[in-house]
Amino acid sequence: MKPILYRNLILLKPYLIYILVMILALPVTMILPFNNYIKIFLLGMLMFLLHVVTLAFPYYIYLRINKNKSEMNFLSYPITQITTVNMHYLTAIILILINSVTIGLYNLVALMYAASDMSVVINMSGILTNVAANLFTISLILPLCDFKSFLKIPLVIWIILIGFILPSIVPYTDKLLNKLSIQTNVFTNYGDEIFVSISIILFIITYVIAISKARKGEITI
Repeated sequence: MKPILYRNLILLKPYLIYILVMILALPVTMILPFNNYIKIFLLGMLMFLLHVVTLAFPYYIYLRINKNKSEMNFLSYPITQITTVNMHYLTAIILILINSVTIGLYNLVALMYAASDMSVVINMSGILTNVAANLFTISLILPLCDFKSFLKIPLVIWIILIGFILPSIVPYTDKLLNKLSIQTNVFTNYGDEIFVSISIILFIITYVIAISKARKGEITI
C-alpha cells in the first residue's frame, strides 16, 4: 500500500510544494502595508492561480507515470492490484481535500479583511468546480491508462477543457431542453452542483470498473 501512495505523492511533489507556498502566503498578506481592498484583490488573484493550477492534478500524475514507464516495474511491488487502485483513488481524494481546504482558507481570510461596506462571499463555485474537475479527471484517466499512446493531451489543454469549457457547457443544457419544449432553468441555476454530482457518479462507476480490472490482473499503473 505505502509504495504506491508514496510514489503518487512524490510525483505530486510540485503540487504539494505549490499548495504549501500558497498557504504560507496567507499570513504574509497580514503584514503587507496595504489596505484591505488591495489585500482582498491579492487574495483573489492568488486564489484564482491556486484554482487553475490544481484543476487537474490527477492528469499530471497520469502524464508522469506514463513518462516514468512505471508499468515496467509494477510487478516489483509486493501488493495486490486492488490495493494499487485504492491508492490511486485515495491519492486523488487526499489532494482534493487539501486543495478544497486551502481554497476555503483563502475565502475565510478574504472575509476577515472585508469591511462592512465590502461585498465578499465565499467562492463556492470555484471550490465545486475544482472538486468536480479533479473527480472527473481521475475518473477518466484510470480507465484510459491502457491507451496511453492515444491520450497525450497537453496538461494546459486538459485544464482548459475540464476546468473551463466543460463547466460552461452544462448551463446550455437548459437551452437544448427548451428547444425540445421542456422548460427548465435547473442546469443554469445549479450548474456547479450538477457538474459535481455527475463527477461523483462517474468517480464511483470507474472505481468499480477499476476494481473489477484489478481482480483480473489488468491494472498496469
